Amino acid sequence: VASSLLTCGSSDRRGSDWGSIAMLDKTKEFFQTCDVEGKGFITRTDMRRLHRELPLTAEELENVFDSLNTDQNGYLTLEVFSSGFSEISVAEDAAPALPTSRKPSEALYQSQWDERLTGGWEDEEESHFCMLLESLGASNVFQDPGEVRSLWAQLRRDEPHLLSNFEEFLARVTFQIKEAKEERREMESALQRKEATHDSEIRGLYEEMEQQMKSEKDRLLLQDSERLQSRSHDLEHQLSSKERELEQLFQKQRRLDLQCRDLSSEQQESRVENVKLKMTNEELSRELESTCQELSLAQEQLTMLQDQASRLHQEREMEMYRVTEGLQREKQSLMKQLDLLREMNKHLKDERDIYCSEKTLAPTQNERDRHTEYQSKPEVGGDGLDGPPDGWPLRRVISIEEDHLPHLLHGGPQPLLHQLSEEDEEEQGKEDLESSIFFAPVPLPVPVTTVSPFKHQGSFSRMRNIPSSPRGQPVGKETQNERAVPAPDRLFKVVLVGNSSVGKTSLLRTFCDGRFHPSSPATVGIDYSVKTLMLDNTQVAMQLWDTAGQERYRSITKQFFRKADGVVVMYDITLLDSFKAVRPWLINVQEAAGVGIPILLLGNKMDATSEREVPLKDAETLAHDTRVIFYEVSAYTGYNVTEAMIHLAR
Repeated sequence: VASSLLTCGSSDRRGSDWGSIAMLDKTKEFFQTCDVEGKGFITRTDMRRLHRELPLTAEELENVFDSLNTDQNGYLTLEVFSSGFSEISVAEDAAPALPTSRKPSEALYQSQWDERLTGGWEDEEESHFCMLLESLGASNVFQDPGEVRSLWAQLRRDEPHLLSNFEEFLARVTFQIKEAKEERREMESALQRKEATHDSEIRGLYEEMEQQMKSEKDRLLLQDSERLQSRSHDLEHQLSSKERELEQLFQKQRRLDLQCRDLSSEQQESRVENVKLKMTNEELSRELESTCQELSLAQEQLTMLQDQASRLHQEREMEMYRVTEGLQREKQSLMKQLDLLREMNKHLKDERDIYCSEKTLAPTQNERDRHTEYQSKPEVGGDGLDGPPDGWPLRRVISIEEDHLPHLLHGGPQPLLHQLSEEDEEEQGKEDLESSIFFAPVPLPVPVTTVSPFKHQGSFSRMRNIPSSPRGQPVGKETQNERAVPAPDRLFKVVLVGNSSVGKTSLLRTFCDGRFHPSSPATVGIDYSVKTLMLDNTQVAMQLWDTAGQERYRSITKQFFRKADGVVVMYDITLLDSFKAVRPWLINVQEAAGVGIPILLLGNKMDATSEREVPLKDAETLAHDTRVIFYEVSAYTGYNVTEAMIHLAR
C-alpha cells in the first residue's frame, strides 16, 4: 500500500505541483480508512484489519505499521502517518529504478509528439496544444484528444481569461486519470503477486508433501511399515483440512455475491417505491387543491347566508321597532285621554253635588213633580270610587291602573259614553273610550222629588257646558302633527326588573317624558316605552320594558330576559328588603339571558337620603363583585337618570 501510494505521489510530483496535494489527500484518505472508529489515531490492529480490503497479508501490513511507527509507542497519529509517508516518498524519489523505468516511456511519448509536429502539424495552435499536453504529462492519457483540443482552442479564441482555469482543470483530470491507471496497475500487480504467492505456497506444500512422502517411504524402507502408514494418514488429514478451508472460502465468496445481488435488487425496488410515492403525493396534492376550492366556495356561501340572515334580522328588528313605536304613540294618546276624562270626572262630580244640594233645598215643590218619572243620562264616574247620584247601579268600572292594551288589541263592541260633546265628536271619541272607563245604565224606578224646573234645566245646561274630550285619532293611526319616525341605526331591548314599588315606572316616565308623574300606578304584567337617543352621530332606539315586581309576575318577567340586549335592576335605597332582593334578581337574569349581558344596577330615591337604609358602600361592593354598572338616581328630581341610561346604551 505504501509503495503504491508513494509511486503515485512521486510520479505526479515530477509532472506538476499537484503531486504534493494529491499525496496529502491520499494519505488522509488512507488514514481515515484505517481509523474506522474515528479515534484520531490507528493501532496495529486497525492496520491488520485492512487485509480483507487490500491485496496484502497481515504480516505485510504490520511491516508497514512498524516502518511508520518510529517512536515505537504502539499507535500512529495523522501527523506521524503523513510524515512517515513523506519520508518514504523522498526515499522512493532517490531510488534510480523508478526513473529509469519511466524514461523510455517518456522518451517514446516525446518522440511521438516530435514526429507529429515535424510530420506536418504546422499549425501554431496545434503546436501550443501539444506543448500543453506534454507539460501536463497527458500526451498518452486521452484516447481522442481532438475534443479537448477543440474546447481549448474555442476558449483561447472566445474566453482567454478562462484558459488558465481550463488548463488547471485539465491538469487535475490528467492527474486523476493517471492516478486511476496507476491504482489499476498496482491492483493488477498486487493480484499477480498474490496469485504467484499462492501458487508458490501450493507448490511448496506439494513439494514438502512429496519430500515428506519420500522421506517416509525411505524411512519405511528403513523402519517398519506401520510408522509410514500412520504418517501418510496424518498427511492426508492435513490435506483434507486444507481443502475444507478452501471450500469455505469459495462459499464465503458466493455468499458475498448473493448479498451484492440482493442489495442491487433492493435498490431497484426502492426506486420503484419512490416513483409510486411521488405519484401518490401528486394525487393527494390535487385532491387537497380541489378540497380547498370546495371549502372556499362553501365559505362564500356561508358568508352569503350570514349576510342574508343579518339583513332579515335587521328588517325584523325594524319592523318590531315600528310596531312598538306605534303602540307607544297609541298608549300616550290613551293616557292623554285618561287625563282628560279624569278632569271631566271632577267637573261631573261637582255638577252632581250641586244637583243633590238643589234637590234637598226644594222639598216644598209642586207634588206633581213627585209623580213625574225621570230618567237621567249616565254620568262618568271618577276613578271608579263614587257612583251616579241617583243610585244607578254600574255594570263595570275599570281602574286606570289596569293595562288597557290587551282590551285595545282584543276589543269588541262596548257601550259608549254619550252627551260629552257634539254629534261629530262622539263618533271619534268612541275609539278612544272603548278601552277606558265607562258606565252602563240600568233603568229603575226613581223616587218622586220636587225639583225646580229652572234648577233642573240649569243643571243639565251646566252638564252640556262641560268641556268635552278633544277629538282623538283612532288607535294605530298617527296624529296630524306627528311626523314619520326615521328608522334608527341601532335598536336595543332593555328590561327593567326589581321589587314592587321601587320606582321602575316613575324612572321610565322621567327618562322618556323628561318630567316626574306623581300618580304612577303599579304595573300589571308588562309595560313598555320607546326612547330614541343620539350617541356619537348614531341614532339609537331603546325599547324599555317595564315589568311587574309582584311575585305572581316573575315567570312572565323571566321570558323577556332571553332576547334582551340589556337589563336594569332597581332597588330603593330607603328600603333594605328591596336591596336584599337584588342578588336573586341578578341570578335570574344571568340564568335566563347569559353571563355576558350588560346589567345596570340603580339605587332609586336619592332625593330621600335622610331615610337611607342601604349604605352606598354595600351597593358599590355588590356591583364590583357581580361586575355590573352602578348608579344612584332619583326619579323625582331626574338626578343621574339620563346619564345612567346613556352609559348602558354605550
